[in-house]
Order: sequence, then structure tokens, then C-alpha cells
Amino acid sequence: MRMKLWYAGITGLVIGISAAGAQAFFKVPVAQGFCMVCQPATMVTWLMNNYLGLHLPTNQAFVLFPSLLAVGLVIGAVVAANRNDELGWRRAPARKKYMAVLFGFLISNFGLIAAGCPIRLGLMVSYGSVTGIILVASLVGGIGLAALYLRLRKEET
Repeated sequence: MRMKLWYAGITGLVIGISAAGAQAFFKVPVAQGFCMVCQPATMVTWLMNNYLGLHLPTNQAFVLFPSLLAVGLVIGAVVAANRNDELGWRRAPARKKYMAVLFGFLISNFGLIAAGCPIRLGLMVSYGSVTGIILVASLVGGIGLAALYLRLRKEET
């Protein structure tokens, strides 16, 4: 069974509206909880504060409710793969495996430089932030360039 694109859109809307509603009506400090870049950064900050004695600023919601997003996503992915008979070890299709690790590291760091994640960028734009608008334009431009590069590379082979 192939998932329809509009399912993903509706899921995104539900998640976004739920996050905004939690922030507005239940006084949740920040609508942070759906990003795989923001959560590890907050976790590292929390660990550094607690184990190295530093006093770096961190999300106060994280202190009360530690980030379980990454753990939940891994468990959910394993359950879904098992349910669809796709669970198993495979060799990575990448020819240069070390480059894949390096690129993943760079993407995470660039995500942190760009204020975290597309959800946070969307919130910045909705609040009227000029920086947010510039970052969203950069994000869209980068995605466009990457898609163009992949298309041109595919045509060469």
C-alpha cells in the first residue's frame, strides 16, 4: 500500500496545530518536540549542564519532560518496519559510507545554525521575523539546488 501525499500534509497540519494549541492554551514554554535537530542539541546542552557543571541556556520544558522524541521515532520505525516485513539488516546503498556520515553530521550542524528546524523557521516567519524569512528562502533555495543537482546527476548516468 502506497501512502498518498495528502496524508502527509494532513498529518503535518495536525502536528502543527497541536503544537501551537499546546503552546497557546496549556502554557507549554516552546512548541519544540517534532525536530530531530533541536532535540539532540537540547539533550547535549542538558547533559553538559548537569555533568560538566556548566550553565548554558536550555529549554525549560526539557528539564521537566526529557526528550524522548528520538527514542520514540526509533521504536516507531522498528515497529512499522516489522509490521510491513521490512525489518532486517541491509548494506547501505551509499558507495562512500564515510561521506554519508560526514554529510549527516554537516546537515545536523547546518540545521542548528539555521535556528533549528523548518517548524521553528515557520514559527519565526509567522511572527514576522525578517531573519526567519531569509532563512526560509535559503532553505527553499538549498532544497532546489540539491534537487537540481540530483536530477542532473541522474541524467548523466
